[in-house]
Amino acid sequence: MSNCVKKVIWSATPTPFLDSGALDLASLERVVEHHVKMGVSGLFLGGTCGEGPFMPDSQRLELVRETKRLAAGRLQLALQVSDTSAARVVENIHAAEGAGADYVVVAPPWISRFCNSNFARRYFSEAIEAARLPVGLYVLAQPPETGIDMSLWCEFAAHPKVKILKDSSCNDEYAAAFVELRQKRDDLLLLTGFEFDVVKTLNMGYDGGLLGTAIIISGLMHKLLEALESGDTATAVQWQERANGLMYDIFGRDIGLWMGGLKHALRLMGLFSTEFMHLGYKLTDAERSRIAAALEREAEFL
Repeated sequence: MSNCVKKVIWSATPTPFLDSGALDLASLERVVEHHVKMGVSGLFLGGTCGEGPFMPDSQRLELVRETKRLAAGRLQLALQVSDTSAARVVENIHAAEGAGADYVVVAPPWISRFCNSNFARRYFSEAIEAARLPVGLYVLAQPPETGIDMSLWCEFAAHPKVKILKDSSCNDEYAAAFVELRQKRDDLLLLTGFEFDVVKTLNMGYDGGLLGTAIIISGLMHKLLEALESGDTATAVQWQERANGLMYDIFGRDIGLWMGGLKHALRLMGLFSTEFMHLGYKLTDAERSRIAAALEREAEFL
């Protein structure tokens, strides 16, 4: 693919739960239909925004099966399979294949701060080799002692089984290296995970975004993409700033309301029936009012 190819938006979608912690299948159907309506290309299930690390294995697989049923081929589905060891990741990969995922995505291990370079190399290499599905890598900056650095990411991103690279490193050096790799691989989808400056990475040569806020901002992001495709970077920046304003209203300027603000917004939008989350975020009345006002302001694009 070249830079003139139409850019895409994937959603690292949040997961709807009932107050009991069970999957909310009625809300999941609304989530699927919303993403289809908003022109999203694929869903990344069970990631950080999807609260996958807090879900039982059986529930993550149920999420894949039910989403696949509801999407009926209209969306590509990727499941995050990260865990605490190579053996556990391989086990998760085989389960994801059985549940019907289209891709499996490997992020750094949950206990990455205890890693070393030998562990990291085995963690990624064994997972990639074991996968029968196309693999995605979720790039997150790691402490140097883990051995998970730019050279390791580039090494594994060059593997022919790796088809998606989600870059949330917010690192210009990483970005330049990934674009160079992308220019050598027409079959690699290079997506930014940083929704606050999508214009920058797309202008560098990224293929789009895989965003934890796509369920909220995909309408604004598509306006941004339209502007870039017409060569109008100044207008694209204006759409980026508008999306950033919406996100800051939902999450707070310090992003301190991250999951709580998002779940509240999705309930107000009628997509989620509850605000159940595994993380204990709390909102004040003033914060709830600010979120409601922001959604009303941007209702045309939600």
